[in-house]
Amino acid sequence: MGAPPDLVKVFMDKKGVGYPVFMVEQDVLDKYYAGMERILVPYNVFIGRDGKKAMSELGYNKKKQKEMEEEIARLLKG
Repeated sequence: MGAPPDLVKVFMDKKGVGYPVFMVEQDVLDKYYAGMERILVPYNVFIGRDGKKAMSELGYNKKKQKEMEEEIARLLKG
């Protein structure tokens, strides 16, 4: 579906992305979103230390970035 993992890694390094990024193949997206309209990207999911979803965010803008950074800081505290 998109860029190969090695190219994504180069982009992430260039942009200073220091958190894990998960990539899935098109068939996974097709199964997950079967019958639904296509989603916007990025779709961010934050997993807490307990392994449960703590927050998810669809799309991106500067306001969302601030909210996501605050949530990441909260999750890292524990």
